[in-house]
Amino acid sequence: MLTHSSIILSIWAVKPVKLGSLVDNIYVEPETGDLWIGCHPNGWKLFQNDPEDLPGSEVIQIKDIHSEKPVVTQVYADDGSVLIGSSVAAPYGGKLLIGTIYQKALVCDLAKVDQ
Repeated sequence: MLTHSSIILSIWAVKPVKLGSLVDNIYVEPETGDLWIGCHPNGWKLFQNDPEDLPGSEVIQIKDIHSEKPVVTQVYADDGSVLIGSSVAAPYGGKLLIGTIYQKALVCDLAKVDQ
């Protein structure tokens, strides 16, 4: 029987990708391997917690992370007027679910884009 103390985890960087945003949580889509990342475009605003200057939200998708040129797409962005402090995102049934640290979740239609 495995216990928590008998499991050794090893984590190392495989490929750095610059996003220009403070990454919070990463969801790996099981079918495609795409990364869906809940981000804070301005981390300083997140920690200031100023109701007059709300932290924004951002969701970034990374396709083909192990290729020479991963495709980085900003899927959602907001200045805090709709969603404050996005922390996680995941696609589900043609929708994008976005969770936050301050509010309830937001559900958006996820448009299909031919590439």
